[in-house]
Amino acid sequence: MNDFKQKIVDEAKKPSSEQLKEAKQKYIGNEVNKYRQLYNNPLYREYLENILGAIMLIQMKKFPKYLVDIDARIKSPESIEKKVATRLEEDGYGHYFDENGNISFNSRPLLDAFAMKIKSEGMPEILYSPDPFINDLIQEKEKNRDFLRDMQIFRGKLNCDAFSYRNSFNIMKEFNSDSKQFEDVTVTRIEYYQKCQELLEKLKAFVDPSETNVIKKYDEQLNYVEGRLMALRALNEPDPEKTKIRLVDLENENMNFNALLDEFEDRYNSKVELYNCTMQFLSLFRDDEEFFKKLGVSVDYSSLEEKRAITGYESNFIILNTLIGPMEVQIQTLGQHEYGAFGPAAHSKRANKERELPILPTDGSGKTEESIMEVKRFANKLAQSIPIYYHVTKDSKEPDRVIAQKYDDYQGAKAYFSQTDQSDSSKLMDNHEYFERFSELSKTETFQNALVNKGATLGFTPIDIKKYVESSRLQQLRNAVEKSKENDSKQQSSEIEK
Repeated sequence: MNDFKQKIVDEAKKPSSEQLKEAKQKYIGNEVNKYRQLYNNPLYREYLENILGAIMLIQMKKFPKYLVDIDARIKSPESIEKKVATRLEEDGYGHYFDENGNISFNSRPLLDAFAMKIKSEGMPEILYSPDPFINDLIQEKEKNRDFLRDMQIFRGKLNCDAFSYRNSFNIMKEFNSDSKQFEDVTVTRIEYYQKCQELLEKLKAFVDPSETNVIKKYDEQLNYVEGRLMALRALNEPDPEKTKIRLVDLENENMNFNALLDEFEDRYNSKVELYNCTMQFLSLFRDDEEFFKKLGVSVDYSSLEEKRAITGYESNFIILNTLIGPMEVQIQTLGQHEYGAFGPAAHSKRANKERELPILPTDGSGKTEESIMEVKRFANKLAQSIPIYYHVTKDSKEPDRVIAQKYDDYQGAKAYFSQTDQSDSSKLMDNHEYFERFSELSKTETFQNALVNKGATLGFTPIDIKKYVESSRLQQLRNAVEKSKENDSKQQSSEIEK
C-alpha cells in the first residue's frame, strides 16, 4: 500500500469527535471514582489519619523544642473532577490511538488528592549548626541583627507601651531635667519616612528575584517615600515642633512602619527556619525508615522543590509515596503560611482558583418537607465541593499524644472560603454577612442531620500507631489497594480487546 492510501486508511480508523468526547468523559469518570475512595472509603481515611499521627509523634520525639503543627486535606470530588479534566487537556498529556483506532489517554496522576502542610510555628534561636548551609544562613541573618535592634528601638519611640495593640501609638516620654517634667520624645516626620525607606530597602534585598510582584510593590513604596521626603526637605523648616510626627503620618495606609517591621521580622527568621524545618522533616524518614516501610510510606527525594512565586508565595514541596498513591507535602513557616493563605499570595487569587460561596437555602427552618429537602441538597453540595480538613497538633494535656481535629463540612466551608486576601474589604464584608447566616443554619437540627461529613477529635499515641501498623485493618487496606489495581488492569485489557 502506498503512503497516500495508508494515510487515508489511518485517517478512517481515527475516532469521530463524538467518540473522542465520549471516551474523555468515561476516562474522567473512572479517574474521579478512583480518587473518590480517598473521600469515601473509611479504610483509606483511617490510613491517612494514621500517617498524620505517626509523622507528628516522631517529629515531637526527635525535636521536642521545635513547635510544628500539620494542616491536611482530602481534595473534594468536584475539585478532583476539574483537575483530572484540566490535566487531560494539558500539552503533552492528551489522547492517542493504537493501530485499530482505540482511544487511550496518557495523563499524570494527581499528586495532591491528599496533601499536608507542615508549619513551623517557632524554634529556639540557632547560633551554630553542624550543617554548613544553615551556618551560611545564620551568618546572613547576623548581618541584620543590629539593624533589627535599631528598628525595634524606633518602634518603641512610637509606642512606649509594649503590650498595646500593634497599630496603637503612644509616643515615648523622657524626663526633662530643666522643666522637671516628662515630655514627648521628638520623632520627626523625616526620621519616620527615613526608617520606612531603610526597611523597604532591606526587605527588597531579602526577597527572591523571582518574586517580581513583591519587588514591584516595594519599588512603588520606595518611590512614595522618596516623594514624601523630598516634600518635607523642601519645607526647610528649622523648628522641630513643626516637623514632628503626626497621627496622620502614623496611620497612613500607603506607608505603615509597624507593618513593614512585622514583615521584616518574618523574613529575618524565615530562611533559617524553613530550611531547618525541611531538613527535620526529611530526617524523620531517614532515621525511622523501617517503621515507615511497614506503614507503606517513603520519600520521593527527587521531587523536592523550592517554590518561589511572583506573588511572594514561598514554600518547599516534596512528595511522599504511600500505599494509596502520592501525597503532596508543603513545608512553610507560620508567616509564609499566612502570607499565602490570607495575604497578597492567597491561593484564591490565582487564575481559575476563585472560590464562589454556594447559595444558602432560602428556608433552612426544616419546618416543611420542601425546607428539609433544600437543606439536604445544600449539605450534599458542600460534601461535593469542600475538602475534608484535618488539623494535627501536640496534646498539651498528655505527653506523647497527638490530637487530630477533623472538620465537619460547616467548619470546612468556613476554612475553605476564609483563605482569601484579607485586604479586600468589600469581599470580607460579603463573606461576613454570608457566614452570619450560615452560622445560624449550622445550629439547626435539620442541617446537623443532613451533614455528610461529621467532625471528630482523634487521638494518637505511639502505642496506637504501633497497633495500627500490625493490625488487620492495614492488611485489609493493602488487599483493597491490590484488588483495585487488578480491576484497573482488567478494565484496560478489556477496552483494548474491544
